[in-house]
Amino acid sequence: MATVVLNEKLEVFKQSIDEIVAVLKNTEEAALYVKPSEDEWSAMQIVSHILEAVDFWVADLEALLVVPGAKWGRNHEHVRRLAAVDEILVSRNKKEDAIAALQNLVLKVESALVKVKEEDLVKTAPSYNPNFDGKPLSFLVDHLIVKHVTGHYGQIVRHLEKV
Repeated sequence: MATVVLNEKLEVFKQSIDEIVAVLKNTEEAALYVKPSEDEWSAMQIVSHILEAVDFWVADLEALLVVPGAKWGRNHEHVRRLAAVDEILVSRNKKEDAIAALQNLVLKVESALVKVKEEDLVKTAPSYNPNFDGKPLSFLVDHLIVKHVTGHYGQIVRHLEKV
C-alpha cells in the first residue's frame, strides 16, 4: 500500500462497513425495504447502491493503475447504477446476503489499495463525468469509495429513523 494515508482510509472504510452491518443486523428485515418517502431509497436500496458503486469504482481504480490516463467514471444514468436500486430487484435481496457482500467489499477494497503506489495518487485522467474530469486517483479513493460509503451510512440511519 502506498502510504499511511491509504491505511487510514481503509480503516475508515472498514469502520463504515462495520457500522452499516451492525445497523442491518439490529433492524427487522422488513423495515429495510420500506422507503421513508416516494422520493427516497429504502435502506436496502442504499445498501445495494453501495455494493454496486464500490465494485464499480474499485474496478475503475484497478484499470487506471494498468492504463494510466484512460477515461474513467460514469454519470447518474449509468445502467448498472440504476439497476442496483431498482425496487423489484432489491426486494429479492436478503439481509444476510447483503451483510456478507458488504463484508466482502472490505477485502476487495483492501486488495485494490495494496496495488496503489504513492506516485499513482496524483495521476489524473479524463472522466465520463465532467465533475470528475482531471481529478487525481486520490479523489477516486477518498471521495468515491471511502467518503461515499461513510455518507451512505448516515443516510441509512436517517432513513430508518423515519420508518
